[in-house]
Amino acid sequence: MTSLTGRRVLVTGASGTFGRHLGVALRAGGARVVGLDLRARNEDHLPVLGCDLTDPAAVPAAVREAVARLGGLDLLINNAGVGGPAPAELPPDEVVRQQLEVNLLAAWRTTAAALPALVAVRGRVIFVASRMAVLPLPLAAAYGVSKRALVAYADALRHEVGTHVGVSVVYPSMVASPIHDSTAEAGLSLRGVSRPELAVGRHAPALADRLVRRTLAARLAAGDLDAAPLAAGMLRRHRDPG
Repeated sequence: MTSLTGRRVLVTGASGTFGRHLGVALRAGGARVVGLDLRARNEDHLPVLGCDLTDPAAVPAAVREAVARLGGLDLLINNAGVGGPAPAELPPDEVVRQQLEVNLLAAWRTTAAALPALVAVRGRVIFVASRMAVLPLPLAAAYGVSKRALVAYADALRHEVGTHVGVSVVYPSMVASPIHDSTAEAGLSLRGVSRPELAVGRHAPALADRLVRRTLAARLAAGDLDAAPLAAGMLRRHRDPG
């Protein structure tokens, strides 16, 4: 797939920050684009169909409608995602469940629904993961787990369908967007904990862990997380190591 001209593209999470930019860029490259998102948008140049991607019954029908509008499918971009604070030491809650549903299972069921159309034209599926798939950070366990699991799914899919469908994963770093709002509101903003250390996380994970621990220790000592109830256990252990 060397040119976007005339390519038929389906983008999930098309009403979000990344999704909107993807739609503009794909259209500028000559592609025809339809989006899926919980929030529908009725725009002629980039129609976005409303679909709850966590609903197993809704996804196949929405994918069929998108493929019908496009007249086939060359490229699926699994971009939909949600974030939120989730300390690993606490029991999983609704925030954790939602991140696993949207970041992993929604991409899985959307891909499964789109595969017949992609196989027919030897198309491609792209998964938007995160630097946190290779560089785990504290207090955001659900996001890291869900994105790492997404990569594992992509790897398995590549083994199964890679003879007929291309499978790619991209690892964007932190971008200012509403996906971080709930984490910031909980007083757990991780801005500054990890600069673009993706290559280090991939090739020297022990070094990446030390960098994250050192930065986190400095932030704890500075009181940056004092007002965050979800960080109470970490603060207590940091200040009373015995």
